[in-house]
Amino acid sequence: MESKRIRLVCRMDDAGSCRSANEAIENVLRTGYARCVSVMACCPFFDEAAEMLRRNPEACIGAHLTINAEWDDVKWSPVLPAEAVPSLVDADGMLLPTPRATHERGADPDEVLAETAAQLAKLRAAGLPVRYVDTHMGFAWLPGVEERLEALARRQRVLRSDGDRLQRLPDVEGSYEDVGERLVARLAAAEPGDYLLVGHPGYDRPDMRAFRHAGLDPGQVARDRVRQRLQFQSPKVARYAADHGVEFATYADVLTLDESTGETR
Repeated sequence: MESKRIRLVCRMDDAGSCRSANEAIENVLRTGYARCVSVMACCPFFDEAAEMLRRNPEACIGAHLTINAEWDDVKWSPVLPAEAVPSLVDADGMLLPTPRATHERGADPDEVLAETAAQLAKLRAAGLPVRYVDTHMGFAWLPGVEERLEALARRQRVLRSDGDRLQRLPDVEGSYEDVGERLVARLAAAEPGDYLLVGHPGYDRPDMRAFRHAGLDPGQVARDRVRQRLQFQSPKVARYAADHGVEFATYADVLTLDESTGETR
């Protein structure tokens, strides 16, 4: 084994978004090496995701805080009543498609805080041991939101995983036989350190094909999410990791929660 040491946090996003996502994430938990699972509390398959995660206690669970629904045909409403967060919803009470649209709507940061706090509380009410929070579509740049999310994480004693706390693996050029071979090349190009790899595991099924919007080819999201599932299950990656000092880790392994202040370090 080489002495080079890399810790790779593999995070699976969008648990709860649809049945295919939930089933793909559980399949990876049982046969792959990703262990961080980010859960969307406002989505229709949340209860199913919570049940799945209770069956898989090895998962490091996070709240995938969500104030946007980017798809043309799949829409989500907030956990709170729409009238409690009017600056976050459209005329039908559904979340807006992008953070930019939410900004243009005049998002109230206190409403963002209220909704995200309600989402975190929903995970805990379902019996899920939440270890971290992150943001769907990276909306923390909205005015007044970043400091409120940091304060929420401190109060609730959960890790804040957004930002530059972990490195991204270097990109690599060239053609590769499959997603596993490409991930091996990225790991081989990385210096020692702690890294994050985010994916959205899925299956190419009708519920996942419904995830589409203008500018995407039909079925593109479903096909991409199949590849993202396979990169977390590749025997090539597992062999490389065993032979070259790569440790598959979770946020709880690489980030520290200051017990006195609640800050993530």
